[in-house]
Amino acid sequence: MTLDPGGPLSDAELRDLVRLLARFAEHELDQFANRLLPTTYGPVYLAMTRSLWPGSPVEAFDPVWPPPSPPGSNAP
Repeated sequence: MTLDPGGPLSDAELRDLVRLLARFAEHELDQFANRLLPTTYGPVYLAMTRSLWPGSPVEAFDPVWPPPSPPGSNAP
């Protein structure tokens, strides 16, 4: 097994990642989940929770789901 996950994500892979995170949040996440990913730049810590950390405004977070409609589409 290699620690190299491959190159940068394509647009399609990023959409898949967000979709899978949405599924995880909907069906698997109870109160919180903490994950650690080793990278060549050092560890990355992922913390997912159903509540905001004290002092964190909701505006500090970028909404990623549902994805925005493609330009030129008639979808809301």
